Amino acid sequence: MEFTPNLIEIWTLYGFGTLMVAARVYARTTLVGIRGYRPDDYLVWFAWAMYTTVSVIAHVFIMKAQGKHTSLLTPEQRATMPAEEHKSWEYGSQIFLIGFYSYVIIVWTLKLNMLFFYRRLVQHLWVERAILPAFWLVGSSAIAVILTFTLTCIPFYKFWQVFPDPGALCVPQNKVTFYTVLILNVVTDFFIFLIPIPVLAPLRVGILRKIGLYTLLGLGLFCMMAAILRVVLIFNLNQQGISAMWSIREDFVAMFVGQAPMVYPLFNRKFWHGTGNELTNSTGGAFESHQLRGLGSRKPNDPYSTTHIGATIVDGSESQEEMVKQYDASSGPKRQNKNRILVNHTYNVESIKARSDDRNSQYYQNQAY
Repeated sequence: MEFTPNLIEIWTLYGFGTLMVAARVYARTTLVGIRGYRPDDYLVWFAWAMYTTVSVIAHVFIMKAQGKHTSLLTPEQRATMPAEEHKSWEYGSQIFLIGFYSYVIIVWTLKLNMLFFYRRLVQHLWVERAILPAFWLVGSSAIAVILTFTLTCIPFYKFWQVFPDPGALCVPQNKVTFYTVLILNVVTDFFIFLIPIPVLAPLRVGILRKIGLYTLLGLGLFCMMAAILRVVLIFNLNQQGISAMWSIREDFVAMFVGQAPMVYPLFNRKFWHGTGNELTNSTGGAFESHQLRGLGSRKPNDPYSTTHIGATIVDGSESQEEMVKQYDASSGPKRQNKNRILVNHTYNVESIKARSDDRNSQYYQNQAY
């Protein structure tokens, strides 16, 4: 079997995408353990399975179908094509259709993956109210894309009909479907991109670190650029013959962007000097957790389930970071081991405002903030 440049690119991107997923799984398992998994930790396996499926479909499309689909045929070519050649074009169009559905599933699955992550990140902040509408937007847009593509050409078999010419809408690469995908893809990506901004804006960190955090959580912009570039190259620059490759590239960008925030801790030296919950209470990571639990907690602390992102978020007279430091100073490990006090109440610190009626209750020892 001869490996063409396109095949080499497909499997190279797949290798890097799989490596990102493996790194994410390793980081999450080390930080929170299997018992600490959240929905996105399971959803990423489905996304990876679909990414594998898309790569195999692209391989078959190039090697077996030779990249043929009826979108490439002009009316004159359809009319003059020998009947014995119809089958190869029909087969290529059918593979293309399967690949398109797989593309939609993987891209929208990765959107859900990011939303589950952001739901933990902005927990107990006012911006958390945007998460549920975002889920509805992503879910409804996925349904809209699938219905648009499925119902654009009726009966459905005309998508792969060669002759007589079924019309401009009855081709796998029709403009109605592709522009619908583009609009809904960009709108949902932009909505998701906006969610963490209220978390990052009030951070008191150095300019370089703030830029790094914005870059890390702003990688969704690359997904929007990939989606726009794909449609522009296909229709405006008339590069329809390599449209499947642009779908593969967009899938890879989505896979990379979706895993990048979870892989970031691997580049922190403290990750390799501690495991499990020890990392949860450390400082200096990308997304740190000071959501401390009682000794009887069953699930490990999740370093991504916090509104404290390695910095100080100030609102009022006291900050989260100051409260956590005071807690650590008054109830260290030795004191906990001595008293063995189990606390049933958990307080998630968002922002602490100085009030005279509760100032005396803020510094209880062995209390979970």
